[in-house]
Amino acid sequence: MERKPGPHDLLVALLLVKSLLERRSDAFFQPYGLTSAQFNILNLLAYRGGKMEQALLVELLLVGKSSTSIVLHRMVRDGLVVRSEHPKDRRQVVLVLIPKGRALWRKISPRYEAGVQAIFGQLPASRRHPFLADLKLLHDALLAGEGTSSSPNRWASLFSTPEGTP
Repeated sequence: MERKPGPHDLLVALLLVKSLLERRSDAFFQPYGLTSAQFNILNLLAYRGGKMEQALLVELLLVGKSSTSIVLHRMVRDGLVVRSEHPKDRRQVVLVLIPKGRALWRKISPRYEAGVQAIFGQLPASRRHPFLADLKLLHDALLAGEGTSSSPNRWASLFSTPEGTP
């Protein structure tokens, strides 16, 4: 008789997948001189017309401001993005994807998308919505443990871009 997986089994399985994804990601982006965080920034900018407020980027990346600031500093230094003034609010910073960054994104993006499809395409389409719903349950449980609650709009904003369209 097969043992039913318990909550700890789910945690270990999720951490195993996370570890493999991180290793695969590091190996994939290293030849391009990028980190996964840098590619995520290029990707978000490309999918949003090449411009985005830095505050929104920080929210979508789901990492702290200081981590993002360090990564952005390197990307500005490397000539991939520039920071510009917000047209209406001088306290805000707008990030702009410049030609070198866009060219690098265009070079990497097809291989990246093929890799994502090769891995996550293994999950049948009929199971993707339930899988996301299960992940949201875990997400909300983690936030509740921190004493905060999930923003339904934030979760939806992460998954609202139609598949395959920048």
